[in-house]
Amino acid sequence: MNHQSFTKLLILQEYYNNPKATEETFAEDRWFKTGDMFFRDENWNYFFVERIKLLLKYKSYQISPVEIEGVIRQHPGVLDVAVTGIPDEECGDLPVACVVRRSDQNITAQDIKDIVKETLSDAKQLRGGVIFLDEIPMTASTKVHRRRLKEIALAFEKQ
Repeated sequence: MNHQSFTKLLILQEYYNNPKATEETFAEDRWFKTGDMFFRDENWNYFFVERIKLLLKYKSYQISPVEIEGVIRQHPGVLDVAVTGIPDEECGDLPVACVVRRSDQNITAQDIKDIVKETLSDAKQLRGGVIFLDEIPMTASTKVHRRRLKEIALAFEKQ
């Protein structure tokens, strides 16, 4: 069995009695939409970036929580961080940074906002605020529990 035949065995042809789901799952040329974002280098190597569902939408911009997290992690006072969005009627999602401080550091919400402001574009600013947590909520498979993180962001007082 060649690789192409094997691949076709793994991908479904359509959803049973659900043409809308089939249409949403496959591109026009019948490529399967995985929901993952990759980038391709000059040698045609593909590298995983993140799940498209994780992207925040602020006005007409798509914002990567992973990109903002990478910037915040550069601060020496940050032990861990996860970014989520809170809904805003006019703008879409407002990014919120959920930060775990290093025990020997006393960083402020403004410190976190400043590092983002100095590094990223206006659309990627922490308009939803900064929340300090003792730990980032994780799933059983040790991934950030994004749904729980959003619940926390909606319930906490932002700084």
